[in-house]
Amino acid sequence: MIRLLGAITGSALAVAALLVLVGVPQFKAEPKDVERGVVTLPRRAKPVIEEIVADEALTEQPAIAAAEPDIEADIEADIQAIEEIAVADEMIASVTEALQPNSPQWYAFWSPFRSEIAASGFITQLQRVTGLDYRVVKIKPGVYEVAFAYGDDEDIPVNLSQISAATGLDMPGT
Repeated sequence: MIRLLGAITGSALAVAALLVLVGVPQFKAEPKDVERGVVTLPRRAKPVIEEIVADEALTEQPAIAAAEPDIEADIEADIQAIEEIAVADEMIASVTEALQPNSPQWYAFWSPFRSEIAASGFITQLQRVTGLDYRVVKIKPGVYEVAFAYGDDEDIPVNLSQISAATGLDMPGT
């Protein structure tokens, strides 16, 4: 009984909160058919009246169509603007890539750590001993690798041998 009362109370509070946050929904009193110019006649009305109403609706349509903007031209203009933005983005990317000096690449050389703190502590000790530039690379939550910077493929074995000589660790590829 208490659970049922709690469920009802919780539902009432949720509905009240929705009404306070979102507000009371507003409903239109006019049907949509009246706005479009379509009149629904009672069943007893004569078919002649329906034809007159239909003819009046047809004569009003060209005036409405003339007032509408050219949608196809707007779509073409939007597509052209999007293409210009894409070309500009590609140009900006190529210029920034050309202006940047040879940015270092990162080589992960140690088995992954379970926490970023442990990987950072390992990096601190390695930097103190070797003087190389290291980074923690987050692969996914709970998997952090330690990587060093290198400029080309010839730097990898040199850095690995330097780490091995300074720490006494057996590094693969040395």
